[in-house]
Amino acid sequence: MNAEPSSAAPAAKPKKVVSANPADRYSGAGNTPDPWDQCARLEYGADRSFAWSVREQVIATPPEGRERAEEKLLKALGSSGRTEAGLAFVCQMLAMVGAAKSVPALAPLLRDAKTTDSARYALERIAGPEADAAFRDALPALTGHLKAGLIGSIGVRGDTTAKSALAAVKADAKEPAVVREAATHALARLATAKA
Repeated sequence: MNAEPSSAAPAAKPKKVVSANPADRYSGAGNTPDPWDQCARLEYGADRSFAWSVREQVIATPPEGRERAEEKLLKALGSSGRTEAGLAFVCQMLAMVGAAKSVPALAPLLRDAKTTDSARYALERIAGPEADAAFRDALPALTGHLKAGLIGSIGVRGDTTAKSALAAVKADAKEPAVVREAATHALARLATAKA
């Protein structure tokens, strides 16, 4: 019995010729914006490509590279055209790589109702007395839930030097209940913290 001849394999597709000059690949690409500059202009619900690029770089930053990443983020934080979403994102990144150098840029943001939560997020994670001082200094500038949140951050950081200020807030009948309650909880937490 004769076997049927197998059908021939399909012809291979011709290979695309790639130029030996690497610059040719990018000649029509135009200038790509720097993601470190663009991340501060992030809009809620918009393209997050630049933010994701910066986030990945920050996560991958070794300890010896944190200062350089912090500098780039501080530049973005101070850029014109910064949006609310961009500021929140930059503060999230500073929480990972920020140090005492970031405190002067973040401290004024604690006093603004629109930015206090983002600034608190970053400053809570920055070690050192500079961040503690920023929280204490902002305490008289805030009211209501914002002040209660700030007091919570002081408790989380374990800033025992804030005890007298928190005791005064707790005893002040003019303060809303939410603020006095936050001071009570923070003082209880600080009572167990190392001085």
